[in-house]
Amino acid sequence: MTAVAVAAVTGALLWLFLAWSGRPEAPVRIDAVKTAFGIGAGAGGVFALWLATRRQRTLELQLAETTRLAGVTERDLEERRVTELYTKAIEQVGSDKAPVRLGGLYALERLGQDNPKQRQTIVNVWCAYLRMPFDGPQEGIRGADAVRRKDGPPGYDGAELQVRLAVQELLRTHLRCDDPAFWPSMSIDLQRADLVDFRFSGCEVQAADFSHARFVGAVHMQKTTFHQRVGFYGTEFTALANFDRSDFAGGAFFSWARFRGAARFARTSSIGGLRFHHARFEAEAVFERSKHEFDLEDTSFAREADRPRNNSGAVGH
Repeated sequence: MTAVAVAAVTGALLWLFLAWSGRPEAPVRIDAVKTAFGIGAGAGGVFALWLATRRQRTLELQLAETTRLAGVTERDLEERRVTELYTKAIEQVGSDKAPVRLGGLYALERLGQDNPKQRQTIVNVWCAYLRMPFDGPQEGIRGADAVRRKDGPPGYDGAELQVRLAVQELLRTHLRCDDPAFWPSMSIDLQRADLVDFRFSGCEVQAADFSHARFVGAVHMQKTTFHQRVGFYGTEFTALANFDRSDFAGGAFFSWARFRGAARFARTSSIGGLRFHHARFEAEAVFERSKHEFDLEDTSFAREADRPRNNSGAVGH
């Protein structure tokens, strides 16, 4: 195509020069031919350069489009792989065999570790599992509660309890801010859950709701940070409830909560304060050196001396 264009330009220029000169002498015609061919060659070079530039631009656009399509395909494949792994893990969690359920829960953990965008969904699944009805032990199986327990077969599904303890441990592992596997900015919903020997010390969550949950055995939530207001509305604590040094940044509701064992809130802090409307403390309650106000409307204490006082020394209102 370039050769045709060069020939056409050269022929046209040659005709113009010959017609313009009006002189038939051979030297004049030779000069005209040289000039025409020179200009034609130059024009051909410019045209060839333009074609090469256009071809390069076209190749660059094609390469960019190919790269984009490859990226889209790769993302689609990755999302499909994640979906397949998630679906398979959920099927395992729904199994009637405890080891299979446990395997599915750990498969979700591996999936979340490799895919941060899936972590909140996985935490939601773990919480939903713990919210499922469970006729578990009436006392904790660790510490003093385990020592007091009578010998003999338990009156509950021991295999299911082990699965639930594993889920609780998964939550603790990935919500502990000093753990290498920490998942930040997670929220948990454990309303009406039956939680046994719950360990949550050193954890950090965005939002949490334990309303109407039942904690069997000792609860340890020392040095735990709740960035938003946390709910313990109507929650039952059957043994020790230890919240020492925890930070309730947005405050907390313990209204209608029942503390059957000792309750510890020493050196806790918050901006929104703690609400204990109609709460019941049936054993020792410790609130020393706490940095927030308490709302204790219609709250009952086994020992009136345990009633907390605000920073000014006045009894919490």
